[in-house]
Amino acid sequence: MRIKAILAIIAIGFILYPTVMSPKYEEAIIKIDEGDNLNIISRKLKEAGIIQDRIGFKLMVVVFKKSTCLSYGWYKFKKYEEPEEILKSLIKGRRLTVKVAIQEGLKVNETIYAFRRHKDADIDISKMKTLVEDTNFIKALGINQPTMEGYLFPDTYIFYKGEKPENIIRKMVSKLFEVVKPSQKFKIKSMEFSAHEILTIASMVEREAMVDREKPIIASVIYNRLEKNMPLQIDATVIYALGMHKTRVMYKDLRVKSPYNTYRNRGLPPGPIASPGFQSIMAALHPSRTNYLYYVATGKGDHIFSETYKEHVEAKKKVRN
Repeated sequence: MRIKAILAIIAIGFILYPTVMSPKYEEAIIKIDEGDNLNIISRKLKEAGIIQDRIGFKLMVVVFKKSTCLSYGWYKFKKYEEPEEILKSLIKGRRLTVKVAIQEGLKVNETIYAFRRHKDADIDISKMKTLVEDTNFIKALGINQPTMEGYLFPDTYIFYKGEKPENIIRKMVSKLFEVVKPSQKFKIKSMEFSAHEILTIASMVEREAMVDREKPIIASVIYNRLEKNMPLQIDATVIYALGMHKTRVMYKDLRVKSPYNTYRNRGLPPGPIASPGFQSIMAALHPSRTNYLYYVATGKGDHIFSETYKEHVEAKKKVRN
């Protein structure tokens, strides 16, 4: 008991009277790796100039019985900060965070590339690539599909620097399921759709629409054509089937053999062609009430919508002229 009391006095003295005052605002960033023990952590703190007395810091942690409570991750400390505050930060996991913006309409591989560009996030991109193709992991997330295409919800996220890829993916999928529950069924016009089908429609709306105000109208065209058993003839699905970026679809492209080619196949493609944003999902759930069956891009960021093929031909002529 006497030894413990002496250690406690030493530790308290170490906490109350740090030996060196740091220059104002001088900071250091360190990374505590998963599995680092107290000996390694104290060495990293000392080498970074965050603490001066490594032995004293270790004594404090041992006396307070917190050696197994220290969280891994990236941390920013003031040099020679109060040791007690350093310990509190490590216990509570006050890790560095990064802001990552994922835009609407990206495919899975494009989403991973967006994370790659955020080098400050320190994310294991190779592991992320493996996870998005892991059917067991996909199923564990509640996605009963062979791919995660369309399920990584686009938004601005705050992640811990160096966050595990599985946690990032899980958070993005969970955010999507706040908007559309995976088990939900939706009655639209005279038809019923699963959540997966709604996401598929929303993804086509996302890729076709250039302005939010037109999204419910484009959704109405899709539903109107489905109700009449007409091929959807969505250019964005052809581009997805081709597997390459194109600004304009050529007639020869329409012959590509793929279940995603909605010129050759009636009904919906097998799944989403991109990750739809909130507005596109809302458009798919609440389409405008129209009789439109056709639309053509004006080249100015919007479309001309038509009810008949004759009107559509005239609209195309008008755009060309």
